[in-house]
Amino acid sequence: MKKITYVFILLLFCFTTVNAQVWKQLRGGGKGKAIYNDKGTVWVIGMGNSIFTHNGRLWSEYPGGGKALDIAVHKGTPYIIGLNNGIWKGTGSGWVPMPGNGLGKKIYSDNGQLWLIGLNNNVFSFDGRNWNLYPGQGKAVDIAAHRGIPYIIAEDGSIWRGNGMGWIQLRGRGIGQKIACDQDGTVWVIGINNGVFRYQRSRWIEYQGGGKGLDLAVFRGIPYVIGLNHSIWKG
Repeated sequence: MKKITYVFILLLFCFTTVNAQVWKQLRGGGKGKAIYNDKGTVWVIGMGNSIFTHNGRLWSEYPGGGKALDIAVHKGTPYIIGLNNGIWKGTGSGWVPMPGNGLGKKIYSDNGQLWLIGLNNNVFSFDGRNWNLYPGQGKAVDIAAHRGIPYIIAEDGSIWRGNGMGWIQLRGRGIGQKIACDQDGTVWVIGINNGVFRYQRSRWIEYQGGGKGLDLAVFRGIPYVIGLNHSIWKG
């Protein structure tokens, strides 16, 4: 992957009163490190690495006392990267290790199909038993996927799409830190200025409400972010 240097002006403010009419902080006063949206239900990894869900008013800790570095969720079942980088599945009352002896940094669910960034930043998919290396030798720091197509943030921040044999860089010269896919396949990122962007017609368009974030999830065109102060917001 060819390294691309791209200069952004870093904006230092977070959610200001200018954007207050657009962004709303989720009720319950939660703070987090990572966020995931399971068809409208928000999940976060809290500041102490515990796992929480939001019922629209309050945050509830997931049973079993698990601790995580990253999370993906499908139909109410969470999958996490544990503090030992192992991969675990929630049972509703606790956690069981996933088969395949995988170790990773980031995990994502594409309608139940799991994708993983390994400890060496390689990209893997799960077939139900094993973690399989994706062709093309791509290295990534974050991953999302839609209908079997992975999208990654490369080690230099550039943004790529898998084609089954390797990787094609998305047009628009975008640089990002975090990535997510909406249900319709629209790709969203947190840029290097912590702004929120979506990919449309080969261009990266900043979210009309502005706002800054450390991580994001998207559902039906609405972004959910971990703000710069770790509070949790809905666009």
